[in-house]
Amino acid sequence: MPSLIDGYLAYLGAIRSLSPRTVAAYGNDLRLFSALVEGAGRSVEAAEPADVRDFVASLVRDGYMSSSVNRALSAVKGFYRYLLRYGHASTNPAKDVESLPMARTLPAFMFEDEMAEFIDGSPDDGFAGARDRAIFETLYSTGCRVSELAGLTPADVDLRAGRARVTGKGSKERVVFLSDTARAAIEAWLPYRSARLAGMGEDEARHFGFFLNAKSGPLSTRGIAYIVERRMAASGRSRQLSPHGFRHSFATHLVGRGADIRVVQAMLGHRNISTTQVYTHVDMARLREVYDGAHPHAGKPRGASGEASDTIRGTTR
Repeated sequence: MPSLIDGYLAYLGAIRSLSPRTVAAYGNDLRLFSALVEGAGRSVEAAEPADVRDFVASLVRDGYMSSSVNRALSAVKGFYRYLLRYGHASTNPAKDVESLPMARTLPAFMFEDEMAEFIDGSPDDGFAGARDRAIFETLYSTGCRVSELAGLTPADVDLRAGRARVTGKGSKERVVFLSDTARAAIEAWLPYRSARLAGMGEDEARHFGFFLNAKSGPLSTRGIAYIVERRMAASGRSRQLSPHGFRHSFATHLVGRGADIRVVQAMLGHRNISTTQVYTHVDMARLREVYDGAHPHAGKPRGASGEASDTIRGTTR
């Protein structure tokens, strides 16, 4: 029933503080589910577990990726929890329907030298050059999501302290840190920003978008993604990298240099530690160094003096 779906979507936006994009995606999923249930001659309130399984199967047949199918199933489960809570349904038919198994993919990232070469190769003069370099340095320094960067204002940034306040998923705020190079890039960008907003009042400009597009409006998430894609193509690199790749690189490099995984979790604003643990994937070289330095038989000549040879205490392996 559209009215129940619309009520749930309004609840997600107003109470759960989900992004408009997420709410729209859930809305599409729920309307597909509603059409399937009503096509079987039942109302959404009277749906059965078989309806939910049929919905999942129909998405698979239509070629939806596992992640999209699981998102749709999550939308249905959340919808029925909402209906139960407010007395619009007596059971949750999706409760025991399991999600599809997901293949764990490693996030796209750049190694430290690649990141340094990419940023150093970006122009840093003129409006676009100064802005783009400040964007890259800020993304890499803070590990921000692109939506968090797009929502940044000067009021959120404390250059003297080298930190910024960002608003993440679920409207949760956290503090992120600005490196010296990020601060320098931002300081080089700010005069261009001020010149573009010269006719705006000081207080209004302070709460206006931190990064501007060519028309002097706030730079959107799509605009930031376009800048990254364009600069990456201009660099001649074969790989593709999105703004999220800076976040992945940030986390990977911190973990690789020995940062505690829970500290990285806090910096990224991850709710679950399992989400952060994927960033240990390129730390094998460092682990090998620790192993070679700590294990009594590792990193030592084999067979030359009998130490760590194939014969140990008279026993042949």
